Amino acid sequence: MEKYLSNETEECLNEIVFFIKSSKEYKECIRLKEEMSKDLELIEFIEEVKKRQRKYVLSNYSKEKKKELDEKLNLLNNNNLFVLYSYYLNKVNDMILQVKEELNDYFYDVTNILSND
Repeated sequence: MEKYLSNETEECLNEIVFFIKSSKEYKECIRLKEEMSKDLELIEFIEEVKKRQRKYVLSNYSKEKKKELDEKLNLLNNNNLFVLYSYYLNKVNDMILQVKEELNDYFYDVTNILSND
């Protein structure tokens, strides 16, 4: 496969990844994920929510299945560990999304300039 990124570009991207991985949000997210993995009851509960989500989708979004799913989600969202993990995960995802948007804008600008010539 052809390599499109120069070494310099890869270094810049690695700096971005390093910045994200060095952030408080990322470190906290990893710590909380490890802590959650030790809580077997929580893990089982998360798996149950995933099953309910699949059932809901397979049911063609039935109101009854939605109600069952919402009940489980409400219980899950009462778990402080899970809520905190979700908070930090969203923060990390926001950082990644920001980088993605900046890259998309850059490529749009570059290709738009090329198409106007």
